Amino acid sequence: MSNSTVISLPQPYIDGDHPVPSISKRVKSAGTLSFRNIKYTLGDTFVNDLRRQFCIHSLQPDPPKKILDDVSGIFKSGMNAIMGPTGCGKSSLIDVLADRKDRKGLSGDIFLDGLPISSTYKYMTGYVVQDDIICGTLTIQENIMFAANTRLGSHVSMAERRTRVNRIIDQLGLTHRADTRIGTEFSRGVSGGERKRTCIGMELVLQPKILFLDEPTTGLDASTARNVMKLLSRLSKRGHTIVFSIHQPRYSIFKLFDRVVVMCKGKIVYNDSPHSILPYFLQQGFKRDENDNPADFALDILIEANQNDAVFYKLVRRYQKTPVYQRIPFEIDEQLRIAAATEPPVIMKKNFRKSFAKELFYISKRTLTNTIRNPSLFLSQIVVAVFVGLLIGLVFFDMDKTVDPGVQNRLGAIFMIVSSQILATVTAIEPLVKERALFIHEIVSGYYRIPTFFVTKLACDMLPLRIAPSIIFSIIAYFMTGLQRSVNQFFIFLLTIFMCSLFGSAICFFFSALLPLFAVALIIVVLIFVVMMVFSGFIVDLSSLYSWISWMKWLSAFRYASNMLTINEFRNITFCLANATSICPTVGTDILNNKRIDYDTHWDRWQNILALAIMSVVFFLLAFIQLILMKKTK
Repeated sequence: MSNSTVISLPQPYIDGDHPVPSISKRVKSAGTLSFRNIKYTLGDTFVNDLRRQFCIHSLQPDPPKKILDDVSGIFKSGMNAIMGPTGCGKSSLIDVLADRKDRKGLSGDIFLDGLPISSTYKYMTGYVVQDDIICGTLTIQENIMFAANTRLGSHVSMAERRTRVNRIIDQLGLTHRADTRIGTEFSRGVSGGERKRTCIGMELVLQPKILFLDEPTTGLDASTARNVMKLLSRLSKRGHTIVFSIHQPRYSIFKLFDRVVVMCKGKIVYNDSPHSILPYFLQQGFKRDENDNPADFALDILIEANQNDAVFYKLVRRYQKTPVYQRIPFEIDEQLRIAAATEPPVIMKKNFRKSFAKELFYISKRTLTNTIRNPSLFLSQIVVAVFVGLLIGLVFFDMDKTVDPGVQNRLGAIFMIVSSQILATVTAIEPLVKERALFIHEIVSGYYRIPTFFVTKLACDMLPLRIAPSIIFSIIAYFMTGLQRSVNQFFIFLLTIFMCSLFGSAICFFFSALLPLFAVALIIVVLIFVVMMVFSGFIVDLSSLYSWISWMKWLSAFRYASNMLTINEFRNITFCLANATSICPTVGTDILNNKRIDYDTHWDRWQNILALAIMSVVFFLLAFIQLILMKKTK
C-alpha cells in the first residue's frame, strides 16, 4: 500500500441519547474511503517459523490461509455495516482499512478522498475496539481528557481541549456521569453502554473523518445496543463516515444502516442498500421464513455457504455480475483523477507532534492516579514484604556467631532472602500482561511514543513498587536475623535487595511484553528463576559440575546476589564454639574461601552488583525492543 498523503480534518461533534440543538448542521467534506484488490494471507504459522528459523525441513509446512481475498469497495458518509458469520474476515477487513494489521501478507490499495493513506492516517481516523479498552480507574471525563491531551498537537490550546471534551461529553449524553469512574474488575463503575460511549468519545476528540468500530454491540443488551447504534446513526447523518463490523443485528438496528457489505470466506457476496438485501437473495432461489428479519435471513444463507462450496461460489459469481461490483473500479479511478487534479489541503505532520515532556507528564499523571485509586497491587507488595520479612526474621531470629549452627543459619538466611525477593517479583506479571491490550491500542492510535511509555513505566510504576517493599523487608529481615550491626553493611544489604527486585521486575517486564497469556509467562519466568537458583552455589557445589554446564553460573542472578550478601556478612566476622565463646577457630573468610567466592578487592565485591545491574538493563532493553515489535505487528 502506498504511503504518501496528507488529509484534511472535518469538525465532528455528535449528539447523545438526548436531543441536541442544531443537529441538522452537516459536516463539510465528509471522508470517502475506497479500497481495491485487498488480499490478506496468514502464512507465517508457528510450524513455518520453526522450519525457516531452525531449518527443520522434516516438518510439514502449513498452507497459507486466505483471510481476505481480492476485496474492493467504497464507503461514503453514512452507516456502513460489514456483516458475516464468525471467521468470514469482517474484523480483519476493519483492521486492514484502519491500518492496524501487520503488512506482511497484505496487498492492495486504500484511499481516503482519492489519496493513498499515509503516516498521518491514524490522526484522521478513530477506532473503537470490540472489548472497550479503557483505563477503569479514571472517570469518563478524565479518560476523554487524557485522549485529548495525548492525541492533539500543541496547536490546540488547553482551553480548546477542555471545550471540545465538555461538548463531546454533553453530546454523548454523559454529562450526569462525567465524574464517575469507568470501573474495574474489583470496583463497580459505569454501565456497558456508557463505557462504549466513552470509548467513542475518546476517538471523537480527534474529529476523525472515518470512525471504525469492531462489533460495537458485542456484550451489550438489546436496548443498550440499539441506543449505541442510534448514536452512531445520528453522527452519520451529519456527514460522517461510520464503518463497523457486526454479527447478527436486530431489525431495529439493521434498518439504521445506509450500506451493508456481506462477507463469506474472505470475499464480498453483497454490497448495497439494506433495503435490497431481501429481494437480492430471494431472486437467487433462497427460501426465507416469514418471521426472519433480513439480517437473520442473510446469515442463514452465509452459514450454508460456509459449509457448501457450490452455494459459496454461486453467491460470489452473482455478486460479480451486479452493477455495484462492476462500478467500483471506475468510481475509484474517478476519485483518483479528481484528487490528482485538485490541490490537496495540507495538514502538516508536525501539527500532531507532542513534546516528550508533555507526553511524559500526562502518562505519568495517569499512572500515578491509577496507582493511588487502585492501591491493591502496591499494598499487596507491602504486605508480602512484611510477611516474608517477619517469616525469615522469626526462622533465623538473632543468629549467634557460633560455628554450628551460626554459619549454616547465616548461609540459609542469605539463600532464603535472595530467593524470596526475586521470586516475589512474579506478582508484576499479571498487571503487565493486562496492560498489553491497552498499550497496543494506544500506541497504534498515536496516543504517545514507545519511549515515553517505557520511561513512565519504569519511573512511576516499577521503581516505586520495588523501592518501598525493599526498604521495609530489609529493615525487618536484617535486624531480626541478627546480621552484622553496621550502617555500611546494612545499606549494602539494602542495595542488593533492591537490585534483586529490579532484576526480577526486568525479566517479568520482558516476558509480559513477549507473551500475551499470564499463565504461560508465569511458568516461563518461574522456570528461569528455578534454573538460576540451582546455579546459585547454595544448592550444588559449582566446582563439581561438568564444564559443558557449569558456564550457566555466569547467568545466575541468584549467584551474584548471594555472593554479595555472603561477602557482606562473612568478610569481617569470626565464629566461636558453641560452649566456648573464647575459642573462635573459624573466621568468615574461611567460609568465603571454602565457597570459592573472591572478596579481596572492591572489584570482587562490587562486580556482583554490576552484574545484576547489567542483567536488569539487558532485560529492560529486550522489553523495549519487544514493545517496538508489538507496535509493528499490531
